[in-house]
Amino acid sequence: MKKQADSTSLAANRTMVAHMLTLLWKNFTLKRRHVGATVFEIALPCLFVLLLGALKHLVDDVAVPAGWSDSSNHDSDTTGTTYNLFDPSGFSLSAIPTELPKWTQYETSVTGLLWYMARLSVVDGVRLNELSTRDYTACTVGVALHGYVDTNSSSESSVPSECGGRVVPYKLAVVPDNAFTREYFTQTMEIWYPRVNLVNDSTSLQVASLRESVAFFDTEDALEEYVKGKSYDSSLENPRIYGGIVFDKYPTDSDIGSFSSIEYTLRLNSTETDSGALGLIPPTNGDAAAL
Repeated sequence: MKKQADSTSLAANRTMVAHMLTLLWKNFTLKRRHVGATVFEIALPCLFVLLLGALKHLVDDVAVPAGWSDSSNHDSDTTGTTYNLFDPSGFSLSAIPTELPKWTQYETSVTGLLWYMARLSVVDGVRLNELSTRDYTACTVGVALHGYVDTNSSSESSVPSECGGRVVPYKLAVVPDNAFTREYFTQTMEIWYPRVNLVNDSTSLQVASLRESVAFFDTEDALEEYVKGKSYDSSLENPRIYGGIVFDKYPTDSDIGSFSSIEYTLRLNSTETDSGALGLIPPTNGDAAAL
């Protein structure tokens, strides 16, 4: 029975090969009988490619500078413009009856997230109305627009002292706290996401670096205990946690830099408010929900 099946399969393969050879011979014969049409079919696409290449040399190259632009105007036809940071471009919100500049939108990237976290720190500030006008401006502008979110008081990008402890920045938790997360992961991400300074004639918008926006924890249990603890969100030494990344499998110190398997878990904030809705700030009464 098996030999019969093998013979049938072999015969089918031979039939297919013979059929393909017949089709190839037929096409070769047709092309040979119509040499002019064959040459035209090959030469016409090549001619169009050469024509497009020649036309390209008749157009000047336009150099587009890197970064943001303060204006939508350009000096010459060979100089392009970058994206105008302060161009409203029709963006609006239903609750705000005016067009907003595009920089009010945060993009779905790490840079956009870092800037959003800085703004959110100001939005969730407590008793900001108790500050003087001067201190309020220095605090909110410093954190939201200049990205001063570092909890290290000796840093040039530390949270302004004018905030008086009323603004506690959000951080991204990194677990565990070891050579891999500090010397490899964070340093690599710091190269990709450094402090970004967007300069305009009237103001200066800065986005905090990733290194200034992370907090390290030894274990995942330590992260959960911190979020549920009474000291959470109480001072600059106890910042809020927006989310976290937990490395479940990572290379040892000797394997850092070589090909190794890495497994991680993203921990997103699922804290419940008093009404039962998901929020960012734990309730002050009762047991806070785990991160």
